[in-house]
Amino acid sequence: MSQTLIPHIDLTPLLADDPVRDETRRAIVDAACDSGFMTVGITPAQLGLADDIHARLLRFFELDATHKQPLARHKFEPANRNVYRGYFPPQNQDPTWKEGIDLGPDIAHPERADTQSGDPLREPTPQPPESDLPGWSVDVAAYYAAMESLGGVIAGALAEGLGMPRETLTRPFDHGNSTLRLIHYPERPAETLAAMPAVDGSGDARRWLVGVPHCDNGFITLLWQDQVGGLQVRTPSDNWEEVPPRDNALVVNFGRLLADWSDGRIQATEHRIVGGTRSRHSIPFFFEPAVDAHIEAPDAAGDGGYVYGDRLWERMQAFVEFQGLERAPAADA
Repeated sequence: MSQTLIPHIDLTPLLADDPVRDETRRAIVDAACDSGFMTVGITPAQLGLADDIHARLLRFFELDATHKQPLARHKFEPANRNVYRGYFPPQNQDPTWKEGIDLGPDIAHPERADTQSGDPLREPTPQPPESDLPGWSVDVAAYYAAMESLGGVIAGALAEGLGMPRETLTRPFDHGNSTLRLIHYPERPAETLAAMPAVDGSGDARRWLVGVPHCDNGFITLLWQDQVGGLQVRTPSDNWEEVPPRDNALVVNFGRLLADWSDGRIQATEHRIVGGTRSRHSIPFFFEPAVDAHIEAPDAAGDGGYVYGDRLWERMQAFVEFQGLERAPAADA
C-alpha cells in the first residue's frame, strides 16, 4: 500500500453509460487489492439525495438523553428489548469514545421488519417518534436506500473487475442486512483524557486515540466524515496515513469477510480514529449480505463456505459496543 496516497476514484462513469467505466472498475480492483481503501467522488444529487442530507441525519444527536434512552440497546437499558439495533452511549473506560445509533434495513424496507425469529441480527430498528425529529425517518430511509444501491454498484464493478459474473458477488445482497450507523465522537472530558493514549501532536494540536485500531468485519463500508477529520489507515511500514475529508466524496474500505471471500486478494486494512478535543461526526454504511446468505469463495474447492450472519456475529464481539451480547437461535429461513 502506498504510504502517501489513498486513491481517489470518480464514480460517475459507473452511474452512466460512460466508455471509461472499465477503467473505473480496474481502479476499484486495484484499490481493493492494494490499499484496501479508496475515496470515491460522488455528490448527494447523483444519488437522488438533498445536498444537506448528512446534516439532516445528524439531527439525531440534538436529542437529549431522555429521548435517546428509549432507543438504547438492552446492554445499556435493560428494560429495552433491542439487542443489535439502536442507540449506544460513550463507554468511559474504553479508548473508543463515541455514541451512535445502528439502523437496519426495515427503516427503508418496512416489510423486512422481523419480530418473530428472535435473532438480534434481524430485529426491528427502534426510531425516535416523528414528533421528536420531524422528517428524520424519511431522510434516513432515503439515505439507506441510496447507499444500498451504491454498494451494489461497487460490488458489481468489483466482481466484473476481478473477471467473474456480476451475480457472484451481488446475489448474497438480495434482501441484505446492511447497517446505517450515525456516530458522534464528543469532545472527551479532560479528566478521562489523562488515562488515554496520546498518539500525535503537542500542545493544542495534541490528539488522542478515540477509535481503536480495527478492521471492519463485513464486506464494504461507505463512510462520510465531517471536516474535523481524524481517520487514519495503517500502512505496511506500520505508520499511520491520514485520510483527509473531501467534499462530495465517500471513503470506501473493504472488510474482513470480503478478504476471506477473495482468499486474501482483497485487503481488509486496519484503521483508527484520533482526536478527542473536538466534536466529530461520521456516517458509515456497512453494506452487508442477507443474514442467511451462504458465502463461498468463487474458487473454493467444496469447502462448504459459511453462513454470513454466523460469521458476522462471531467477529463483532471484538467491538466494545457489542461485547457481552448473546444471540438467540435464529428461526429457520
